[in-house]
Amino acid sequence: MPGSLPPRATAVLLALVLALLVFRLGAVPLLGPDEPRYTRVAVEMQRAGEWVRPTLRGEPWLEKPPLFYWLAGGAFSVLGETEAAARVPSVLAALVLVGATALFGARVYGSAAGLHAGFVAGTSLLPFAYGRAASMDMLLAATVTVAVGLAGLRALGIAGRFAVVAGAAVAGLAALAKGPLGLLLPVLVLGGYVLATREWRFLRELASPQAIAAFLLVAAPWYVAILLDQGRRFLDVFILDHNVQRFTSTVHNHPGPIWYYLPVLLAGLFPWSGLAVPALFRARPRSSRADLFLSLWLALPLAFFSLAGSKLPGYILPCVPPLAILMGRAADRLVTQGPTPERLRSGRVTALVGLVLGALVAAAPFALFRLQEPLWRSAIPSGVWALVVAFLFSRRIGPDPPGALRLLRIGAAGLLLLLALAAPEVLARRESGKRLFAGAMGREVLAWGSWRTAWMAGYFYNDGKVREVAEATEVLKAVSEGPALVLAGPSERRRLEAMGSLEVRTLTVGPRDSALLRVERR
Repeated sequence: MPGSLPPRATAVLLALVLALLVFRLGAVPLLGPDEPRYTRVAVEMQRAGEWVRPTLRGEPWLEKPPLFYWLAGGAFSVLGETEAAARVPSVLAALVLVGATALFGARVYGSAAGLHAGFVAGTSLLPFAYGRAASMDMLLAATVTVAVGLAGLRALGIAGRFAVVAGAAVAGLAALAKGPLGLLLPVLVLGGYVLATREWRFLRELASPQAIAAFLLVAAPWYVAILLDQGRRFLDVFILDHNVQRFTSTVHNHPGPIWYYLPVLLAGLFPWSGLAVPALFRARPRSSRADLFLSLWLALPLAFFSLAGSKLPGYILPCVPPLAILMGRAADRLVTQGPTPERLRSGRVTALVGLVLGALVAAAPFALFRLQEPLWRSAIPSGVWALVVAFLFSRRIGPDPPGALRLLRIGAAGLLLLLALAAPEVLARRESGKRLFAGAMGREVLAWGSWRTAWMAGYFYNDGKVREVAEATEVLKAVSEGPALVLAGPSERRRLEAMGSLEVRTLTVGPRDSALLRVERR
């Protein structure tokens, strides 16, 4: 039966998720090529007071729409230009996603199921990782969740007509978070539901003038303004290159097999992953409209992203809420059912999946050791914790399901805390170029053959004063005018050192043997 969330338990859930997300949020440097690049665009827009045209090193940068940049810029104005401030938009979006998942789960399957769903969405590995990332993925997932959830409540007869209009407005925010996907995903899910149920009357509500106006009122002003500002270039870069080509090709170097997202989802929901099996097997889309809606909400985006040419783990975040809601219902049934054979089988399957994944997490230190990571021992506590929690849960799920789920909530929170303690130093060594720019002192750095993750860190950590060059002649030209700083890959470094006319001094060595060099003529 539809229900509401208990206020005190909901407050505890959101407070726990917020505490986990902000704990040591700034201890992790900006990672990969995207975090420093997105953050730099937000810095430039905030400094210039610019609301329309995103720029990177002063040039228009049209890959993504502006919602992240606006929110990060607001955080910079309050907290300063820090890593933690750059991640505030994702923290807020993760809270919205968790709260919306819990609320929609409660309205569809009851308050206990909704609360379980909130804990699944809030204390699993994948939402935790992207809730602490300076990127657009969590913003898209949160806004799509609210948009689809509101319309879904209306489709199931739980909410009034205004839910569709409000959902359309939030879909406008989703389009400002990551472009056409913000509209495409809700249309895909809701259109699939209409086709499956043949409720053509609901289709008229979805396409009503009020819903269309709400969407356009939110999304259209920026799209019109940037189109007037950039013209055809915006269509070529934003629509064709970074949306159409990402779906139809691997031009952006993110390939993956069609089953890529199945293990990502299963592992990403650890330590709750075992609940996915009874959740899916107990769904009855043929006899339950709610089950049908949740199944389509999960399956259609999953199929869409699986068919796409470019694949990254964060893309699948919009599938987490519907699966978490189904898992929340499965958890509630484990508690409320008596010791029936079905419950015992579900408990054993849940425990087995958890044990297997717990063993894989426990193997992480050995994997780091094989990768010759000197800090591999720092992963031991989280690995041991994951295995112990999975084992204790497996022993308790049969005789005491409520106690087992309480243990899992504590275990999930503890695992995320241990990861937040151990991960920053390892990630800083392997996935960030922050330390490479410590010796740059704000001078321009030429990036020649260096790993993208290493040199793009300069967008944030060297105030944007980093420039990629393709040939040695460009380095030599710069050196002819005086000493130059060069961030070089291993082979490029050896080439410079082999040039007898140059004096090359290594200032810092970073990930994948990228090195910051001071190069001058002898």
